Amino acid sequence: MKRTQTVMAAMLLAAAAGLPWAQAADISQGVQTLDLSSGSAVLKHEFSAGNAGNTFHDRYDFTASTGQSLGAFVSSLNLADLNLGGASFDSFEIYNSAGFSLDGTKQSAPDAAVEVWAVSTPHLIADSYYLLVNGTVRNGAAGNYVGAVAVSPVPEPSSAAMLLGGVGVLGWLARRRKA
Repeated sequence: MKRTQTVMAAMLLAAAAGLPWAQAADISQGVQTLDLSSGSAVLKHEFSAGNAGNTFHDRYDFTASTGQSLGAFVSSLNLADLNLGGASFDSFEIYNSAGFSLDGTKQSAPDAAVEVWAVSTPHLIADSYYLLVNGTVRNGAAGNYVGAVAVSPVPEPSSAAMLLGGVGVLGWLARRRKA
C-alpha cells in the first residue's frame, strides 16, 4: 500500500511538472531583419493580454560596413500600479557572425517608470550581426517594448588629416594677409 502511494505521488508530481501553468511560455517573435540603409531602424514586440510571466528571446538581424559605430536601446514601461503591460529585460546583447557578443547595460534605476537597456560599440567591421533581447512580460495586460538601433560612419584617419591640413592652410593664409 505504501509503495502504491509513493508511485502515485511520483506520477502526480511528474504530471504537474508538464502542465502549461507550471512553466512560462516562450512568446518570442520570429527573427526580424533590420534595414539600416537609412542609418537607423526600430525594434518592437507587442504582447497581447494574458501573457504575464511568459518569456521572450527576440532576435534582430542586420549587416554593417567597416568603420561604422553602433548605438542601440530597448525600453519598456514599468507602471504596475496602472496595470500597464510591459517587459522586464534580462539581457540585451549584440552578436557577430562568429558568435562573439557585447553585453548591453541597464540604464535605469530599479524603481524607474521606464526600464531602459543600451549597447554601443565605436567601430564595427563588415559582418552580419544580430541584437538579442531577452526578458519576461510583467503582468497580464497588453503591452510592448520598443527600441532603436542606429549606425553612423566613423571618419577615416585620412579625412582627419585633410581637415587638419585645411585648417593649417587657412591659418597660413590669414597670417600672410596680416603681413
